[in-house]
Order: sequence, then C-alpha cells, then structure tokens
Amino acid sequence: PLDTDRLRSATNSDGLLAVLGAAEALKSMQDGGARRRASEAASAVEEWVEKSEHDMAFRVASWRDLRAAHHDLKIAADDKSAMSAFIGNRAVANRRAFAKHLREVISGVDFGNFSFLQAIHGILGTMNKPCLRLELLQYILGLDNRYSVAHVRRSVELAATCMRISAKDGIFGAEEGGTDGSPMEAAAS
Repeated sequence: PLDTDRLRSATNSDGLLAVLGAAEALKSMQDGGARRRASEAASAVEEWVEKSEHDMAFRVASWRDLRAAHHDLKIAADDKSAMSAFIGNRAVANRRAFAKHLREVISGVDFGNFSFLQAIHGILGTMNKPCLRLELLQYILGLDNRYSVAHVRRSVELAATCMRISAKDGIFGAEEGGTDGSPMEAAAS
C-alpha cells in the first residue's frame, strides 16, 4: 500500500497535497476511520457549543487557545478567527450548524460511498472563516494541518473523481447513476 503519511510529510506542493489528501480520504472512508472520527468530532463540537452558549469567558478563552495553537503549529487556515465572532454568537451558531451537518452525515450517508464526499464538499461550501471546523474536517479525513479549506476541497473533489472513475470500471461494485449537476460531478467529468 501507498505510504501517504511519509509522502505527505515530505512535500509542501499544493498539487501533491491534493493527490495525497484524496488518497488519505479514500483510505479513511474504506477503513471506517472517517465514520468514527466524524462521530468524535460531532460530539466534541456539541460539547463546545453547550459550554459556550452561556459562558462568554469560555468562548474568549477558546478563541485565545485557538489563536495560540494556530500560531504555534503554523496551522493552515484561510483567515484568523475574529474575536468578535466569539464574543458574539457567530462562532456558536457556525459550530452548532457544523455539528448538525455532521450528525446528518453520520446518520444518513454511506461513508464508503460517493455521497459521503458530496456531504463533506457541501460542508466545505458553507465555511467562511473556519478554524476548529477546518481542523475537525482535516481530522475526519485523516489530513494534517497543512490542508487549508481549498486543499481539503481539492482533495475531496479528486477523491470523488477517483470514485467515479472506479465505479465506472466496476471496482467498487457501484452502479453508474445519472448526473446531479453538482460541482463535484462536474469535476468528475
């Protein structure tokens, strides 16, 4: 099998990160890791939302911890989280919606199927300035902290393309379906 961990640690190439990210996402789907980690992530976000709904000090401390971790680890993020999102309710609302999306994915999607990638792609499309949510998607897909939203999106789209090609070849035993006009389907053709 392909040692994606060793290859990923040896590159910073955007194109290669997307390829290795797609391979890792497909591996996570196949070995059940994505389902397990999605459940863990949803529980963690739900716990954070519950604690933060009525505790501004917790939200501010969470923002400070997140900023420190991003600086220390040089985590890929599209934008630094604004403190105002944590003082107000925007971070809480974003994370509540993210946890709800994850729970819907967990209960209604086959993780070994193209529909899982569609669901993750849909979640990525709703992200504006994610930090924790991006880290959790990286975790679910088995990716490291160099994957920005754009990197994760490209990895998911490439994995979807690979699944479509494999499905047509009969490798996964999936039936070839119609088109749904999604951006991922366009990327697959």
